[in-house]
Parts: sequence; structure tokens; C-alpha cells
Amino acid sequence: MNPKHFLAALYDAAVAAVDPERLVQEALGRRTGALVVRSVADPGRREFVFVPDRLVVLALGKAAVPMALGASRALGTRVDAALVVAPEGSARGNLPQGYRLLEAGHPLSDGRSLEAGEACLSLASSLRSRDLFLVLLSGGGSSLAAAVQPEVGLDDKVRTVSLLAAADASLAEIHVVRGALSRLKAGRLAAAAGSASVVTLVLSDAADGGWHLVAGGPTLGLPALGREPLAILDRYRLVPLLPQSVRTFLAAPGGDLPVASPGNRWSVLLGDIRTAMNGARQEAVRLGAEVRIVPELLGGEARTAASRLAVAAASAGPLHRKGGGRKPFVTVFGGETTVTVKGHGSGGRCRELALATALAMGDAGSGHILVAGTDGVDHLPDAAGAFVEAGTLARARWLGLDPRAALDANDSGSFFAALGDTFSPGPTGTHVGEVAFVLRPAD
Repeated sequence: MNPKHFLAALYDAAVAAVDPERLVQEALGRRTGALVVRSVADPGRREFVFVPDRLVVLALGKAAVPMALGASRALGTRVDAALVVAPEGSARGNLPQGYRLLEAGHPLSDGRSLEAGEACLSLASSLRSRDLFLVLLSGGGSSLAAAVQPEVGLDDKVRTVSLLAAADASLAEIHVVRGALSRLKAGRLAAAAGSASVVTLVLSDAADGGWHLVAGGPTLGLPALGREPLAILDRYRLVPLLPQSVRTFLAAPGGDLPVASPGNRWSVLLGDIRTAMNGARQEAVRLGAEVRIVPELLGGEARTAASRLAVAAASAGPLHRKGGGRKPFVTVFGGETTVTVKGHGSGGRCRELALATALAMGDAGSGHILVAGTDGVDHLPDAAGAFVEAGTLARARWLGLDPRAALDANDSGSFFAALGDTFSPGPTGTHVGEVAFVLRPAD
């Protein structure tokens, strides 16, 4: 099989393993008049059974539409009301009658995000003690639905979160500050549901152990205690740069005290990046390859993470020969990197990682590599990532391209487009992070 076709098949299998509609259908079911929720990612596959007066569904995030479709197919007419909050243009397929769709801003919140946030809170506050609130969360929900503390305002909140992201704060730290400035996130939506039962199904794009942070954790956890958000901002020396409204609100006594949730709360992880990696592993085995999954997830700056892919490409040859060379040898990576943008080009995380990997491999590199985001787009909708091979740099020079200059300008998109090596599957309707495959073909 052509190496690019082989790598694309692994990508398709990774995406299929985290198909939101299928995972939600597997997690939900009906048994006479009861609703059954299964812990699909748990080897024990525990079941929770509910018999609510009303069943209300909220789907929030980049995978909101397919997750809502999965709930509809599993539960049918048992759903009494449903709200779907998704990015603009992501509504693939026809939502059932009675499912209200709101499209909002992503990756930055906008006025529609405020409308969506108020709609989420209104839906939750309409519930009574014998009702069940089924919340379907996926990545991107934190910008799609916003309900800012009235003392702060959306623009000031967006600026604060942007400052933290630019300072390379962790997702957990951003979650704490964002939750303190929100009436929706960090468990506040669950609090709005009062004594109703809340079940949350999560398709996670966060790293290991971080799935409670997905979409800002509107039904998971509690807001931070005391001055913790201000302490985080001070740690990164951002307090002088904050809007005055944020400084005043966070410094006020009781301004970020937690809100208790009196009802019963359950949460289930549907899948994450490791689910996708395992899907790729199974496909590689089916195609006759030997497989190595790297347990340490990719993270940090894409340019730094590139060395790990280059080392895997360099070591694939000896490992391959040790096994006799009769089968292809695949190394599977997963995770999510970051990019500090200093240039004026285009590309995104995955193609920046691919370009940095090509430079780290040099002309002595071996094997074939695909780096791609599971959402099917790499910041811009024209591609999910890019292919790299041993001859990438030589072909670039022959075409008059300067890979180092392209990397410095954050212009990996134009670089790979000129080579014809962009990977463009189109939006997948899911997102759990990024995958990378290093292939050494059979001798």
C-alpha cells in the first residue's frame, strides 16, 4: 500500500474510534420506562438507571451535533427538550424536531456565545427535583457558551484568558480563572439545575486526567476558593495587565466563592486521545504492521515536540530490521501541542509540528510521517495536518522553498501546500487532540 494511503487509513481509524454519535449511542439506552447510562470507557461498563419525570438534553461543543444525534437515536421520544450549542457551520445532518440549535463563536466567544450561555442557564434552572439533565460535552464549549459575571463583561474576560494562554499557563490554571469569571463554568451550570439529577457524558480533548476541564467543566467541579484565581494571575505577573473590572472582581471578598450543587451528579468519559490512538493501533495490526504506542503524550511547543517524532523516525529503521523487516513498523503518538505565533504566515499546530519534524530529521531522515488533528482542520479549515518523508527537505529546496524561513514565519500551511503534502480530510465532527504516525515500510 502507498505510504500516504497507509497513514491516512490509520487516521481514519483513529477518528472512527472517537465517533461522537456512536459513542453516545453506546452509552445510552432505554429499558421499559427507564434511562440507562453505561460507562463505556470503563472496563467494568457500569450501568446507571434513572426514571425521571422529564429528560432534558444539552449538547455543547465542537461535537455537539453528532452527540445530540446519538442521544436522539438512543432515547427517541423519551427526550422532552434539547438544546444544541455548536460552532457556526458545524450542523451536519438533520437534528430531530424539538432540538433547538444555537451556533456561536469559536475559538473566541461572541455575542451569540452570550445568548447560548443564557439559554443553557435558563434550561438548567427550569428543571425540578425529579427531572434529569443529560449534558453532552466536547472540546470548544468554553467559547461557544459564555455567561460572564455582570461586574466583568465578555471583552474583559476574553482578554484575561488570552493573557493567560499567551503566558503558557496550564489548562487547569486557565480553568480556575475562567470559572471564577463565569456564571456557567466550573460547576455553576450544575448548580443552576438545583436538586435535579445531572448526568454528564464527555468526549475529551484534554490530556490524561483533565477531562473534567472540557468545555470549562460547566457541570463538573466547583469554582475556585478564595483568592486562588488572583494568585494564578500574579504568578504569571499578569495582574498589572488585567482589565480593571477583573482585578476589582477577583479582589472583592467572596467574589469567587463556590456554589453548591444540591442534586445528584454523575459523569462518564466516552473517549479521549488514547481511544483514538488505540483505534489506529488496531487498524495498523489489521493492515499487517507491527505497532508501538508511545505512552507519553505530546505536549508543549510544537517545535520542541518535533524532536520526539524525529527520534522515532530515526529509530524505526533499527527496530524494523531487528524484527526482520518483513512487516511495516508504526509508531503512534497522541496529544496536543502549542504554537507561539511570532510570524504572519498560516498553518496551525499540526503543520508546524510536521515542518519542525522535517527540519529535525534533516536529509538523513527515514520513514514516512503524518501529523493531523482529529477534528479534520488545523486552525484553518483547509487541512488537518501534513505528510513528511525523508525527501521533504530536498524537494522543498528543489522548488525554491526555505523550510527554516517558513517555520520562523509560522507559515507551514503555505510550505506544505507548495509541496502537495497537506492532509485534508475535511471536518470530522469530533475532536480529542492530535495524532502522529511514524511509518517504516516493509523491506
